[in-house]
Amino acid sequence: MWGAVWGALGSAVATVFRLNDRIPFPGALLDGIGMGIRIGVAGALTGAAFATFISIAYRGKSLREISWLKFGIGGAILAGAFVPAWMETMSLMTGGGLVPFNLINGDIVLSTLFGGITAAGTMILAQHDEAKNPETVEGLLERMETQSLGAGAGEYRDTRIQSREARDRI
Repeated sequence: MWGAVWGALGSAVATVFRLNDRIPFPGALLDGIGMGIRIGVAGALTGAAFATFISIAYRGKSLREISWLKFGIGGAILAGAFVPAWMETMSLMTGGGLVPFNLINGDIVLSTLFGGITAAGTMILAQHDEAKNPETVEGLLERMETQSLGAGAGEYRDTRIQSREARDRI
């Protein structure tokens, strides 16, 4: 999800930047799409880091208990720290040394913005879906079991009931 959102946002922003540089629209769009692909990869990596963070920070909490605003702020902070750290690490690993701050400050701003938008947006969508379709884990598992069995679901249930009844008789 993060990769797709960051790719779309990155394509739009890069295209606007290219148009601002007076590059004709077809070239600006092509460059924007290319940048969007690269930004999407960075978004996917950042999303994986954020997923690790939230699995620890929000363990045991339901969606109703989580503030979308705090979730978005957490995504912004993590993305704003993760992306430059990743860029510096990759530069050091390839022998390029540390990248000067003035060359990555724009990346920090955009990654912070994209991280906040993506985290808050996904939480709002998840909370909206949960409110619209409240379901317990047991109900979800039952529905998945029934759907996976298809037309034979009734026969499967009858067999289970018969097995229980047979055990009770013994």
